[in-house]
Order: sequence, then C-alpha cells, then structure tokens
Amino acid sequence: MNPTDQTMPSEFTKTQNKQLQGMAGALADFNALYAEMSSMQMRVFIAVARRGPLTGRDIATSLSMSGPNVSRCVAMLSDVMIPSRKTQSLGLVELSTDPMDRRVRYVQLSQKGEEFVNQITANF
Repeated sequence: MNPTDQTMPSEFTKTQNKQLQGMAGALADFNALYAEMSSMQMRVFIAVARRGPLTGRDIATSLSMSGPNVSRCVAMLSDVMIPSRKTQSLGLVELSTDPMDRRVRYVQLSQKGEEFVNQITANF
C-alpha cells in the first residue's frame, strides 16, 4: 500500500469534521438568532439566499409547497405588516415588483438577510 493512501482517509476525515463543525456552528447561530422561524420559513429563506430573487411560484415549485404556504412564509420573513400577526416580522427578505409586469413580485434578501447569511456562513 502506498504511504499516501494511508493518509488520505485521515485528511478526508479532518476535512469532513471541519465542514461538519462549520455546519453545526451555522445551525446553532441560525437557531439562536431566529428560534421562532419555522422549518418551512427556513426552507424559503435558504432557497432565496441560494438562488437570488425568486417569484412565489418559483419557490413553491422548487420546494414542493403550496402557494398559500409560500405566501405566509414570505410575509413572516419580510417586513410586511399583518395586523392579526402575533409575532413580529423578521425583515430578512424584501419584495420587489417586476418593472415589465407589475403582477410579478420577486422575493430577495434584504440587507438584514444578507448580513445574516454572511454571519452564518462565516463558519465555513
């Protein structure tokens, strides 16, 4: 057996451990900062963070969620004020209107959302 073959698993394991520790730290940060965020809201937030501006339909299709569920998640993640809401909105995403078709609205990270992504990915 080649001596380098023996060190490969060890180095690979070290890399994996470092990545897992980074992920664990990011998840802990995520949970500590936004413990009130539901798993569906997390999924929507991560989709927008990874892919950039998306329409509600894009989000619903990519995450296999219903339109009303996406709308509720986006409303909670954005700064949209809903009078009957018991909790404060998170302000992590913002909505923008397509200049060519005012019926289309895009969900994108707000400044606060971008800062949050940078904070949790700093562990990687």
